[in-house]
Amino acid sequence: MLDPRNQSPAIEQLSQRVAAIHPDLTWHFGAGSESEHRLTVSANGTAEVRPSAQRWLRAAPPADPTWEFRSSQEADPNALGTVLEIAGSKLDLSKTGFRVETAEEELRVHIGVYHPVFRDLPESTRLQVSFLVLDWLLGEDDVERWLGQIEALTVPSADSTNGDGVLRAVESIAEHHDPDKWTLSGWEDANGTPAFASFRRSLRWIDHPTLDVHHGVHASFASQDNGLPADGAALDSLRSLEDELESLLGPRGLVIGHETASGRRTFHVYTDGEDQNVAAGLSDWVRARHLSIESAPDPAWRRVRQFTG
Repeated sequence: MLDPRNQSPAIEQLSQRVAAIHPDLTWHFGAGSESEHRLTVSANGTAEVRPSAQRWLRAAPPADPTWEFRSSQEADPNALGTVLEIAGSKLDLSKTGFRVETAEEELRVHIGVYHPVFRDLPESTRLQVSFLVLDWLLGEDDVERWLGQIEALTVPSADSTNGDGVLRAVESIAEHHDPDKWTLSGWEDANGTPAFASFRRSLRWIDHPTLDVHHGVHASFASQDNGLPADGAALDSLRSLEDELESLLGPRGLVIGHETASGRRTFHVYTDGEDQNVAAGLSDWVRARHLSIESAPDPAWRRVRQFTG
């Protein structure tokens, strides 16, 4: 029987088993919200490791009165009332201040974290403390979901706020979150060739952590001289392909968006790298319609970050 209050050989066995899933996973015990204890197995903010943590959680047993399970650090705002000992220094976290900049179009909040002791700490430690504080304040997932640039400040901001100010800013951004809303943007390349993209800008990889493989599905179409669809029939054909693709994927994948230029539309699709059935179905569908596809691991959705934030 594993008792988190006491050291035992079972603790080392747990560490070995977590490392066997992925060597970069971390774990810790905590008080549960519904159960007596909680075991959290976390990717520690690393997108490439998060699918492993989520698949571990997917395989975990149901919660019972003794144990519950999480795949990321839960929010613990009370931690900001404690003293953190790190790098030989003691930080009274109640003295932490924040600079908050809201970027509504990006659906992000940019944060500067200040503590009076920061001026005496190396930059790496200041950043480590900043991320710890934000993880405790918001929870690991909401840090990834809503925060943009994070900076450790050695001088307090003129409009400094406390943790409640950070929470209010995040709540304001979250109110505008609509994962089904599509955004259209257009541009021209250096040669003046027009292009446009339509994307579900509010989608976040953290909400679909096991959709870790990117597929670029390429479809050619009848085009004008400028490379855009020649007529309504060409557009209808592209829309039909998108409808088929979404129907094929169902709940096992997502069409994030598409880019169109020079007589070609690229659909950006994400699927679960361990779901061989959906991968095979996608490959067969592409082959039957004489399309082309490029696939590669991309757990952080970096291939579409310019469109999804």
